[in-house]
Amino acid sequence: MTEQIASRRVDRLAGEAGALEVVTYETARLPRKADLLFVHGAWSSSWYWEEHFMPWLAARGYRCRALSLRGHGGSDGKVRWASINDYVADVALVAQGMDTPVIIGHSMGGFVAQKYAEKHPTRGVALLASVPPSGARSALGKILTKHPKGFLRTNLTLDLYGVVADPNDARALLFSRDKSQRAKDQYLQNLQSESFRAFLDMLFLPVRTPIAPGIPVAVIGAERDQIISQENLTATAKRHGAKAAILPQTSHMVTVDDRWEEAVAMLESWISTFVPDN
Repeated sequence: MTEQIASRRVDRLAGEAGALEVVTYETARLPRKADLLFVHGAWSSSWYWEEHFMPWLAARGYRCRALSLRGHGGSDGKVRWASINDYVADVALVAQGMDTPVIIGHSMGGFVAQKYAEKHPTRGVALLASVPPSGARSALGKILTKHPKGFLRTNLTLDLYGVVADPNDARALLFSRDKSQRAKDQYLQNLQSESFRAFLDMLFLPVRTPIAPGIPVAVIGAERDQIISQENLTATAKRHGAKAAILPQTSHMVTVDDRWEEAVAMLESWISTFVPDN
């Protein structure tokens, strides 16, 4: 199949917290296969999808749109005090004018995508390395009680701040933007008052109601992901009636791995096979 060059357009939409930066990739190919709406994770932006996913899929006949949530990337607003519901409102605004899009979310964006699908028309939901851990409140509580100033640093450097808890062994992990070994103990004391709130919402408030019956769901995990576990991946897939998939030897930030192309090919195959035409 001959690939076509995708056009790129950047818009700024008037959101509740200020202008939202929105990037759209599409080709002139008709008929268009589907509209895809991408939602990034905590402390990321539309760059996550632009690096590989959107040009690759747009060249194959999809219209791809990604927003930077309020306070992220080139969008206005502040991350502090932003809630998951606020981010769902951002996605709903950007989805206007799209042809009942397929929502694709990474990390916290996968949680936003699930909450969006509860109340808005959606052709399908793809969760990429974005399974909300179960039991996180209990696990994190143990750490803060026993070791209020302690944390463990991950082996992989991720470009985000956030505290997550592994329900398998109750470890708390503090991700840091910088690569130094300076302690970040002070952040553990301000979890509820700083910009961790939206990220913690994802951890503490997992989706308990399955997405509406009939909406196809894809659950794709990364083997070297400190945020999700195989158990969480399987449980979430089962709850949504989806088949889970793991990309071996990939980390949470799939786009910076050598296997991003496998992830996007998996998404396209799922869309082509399971997502019905409107």
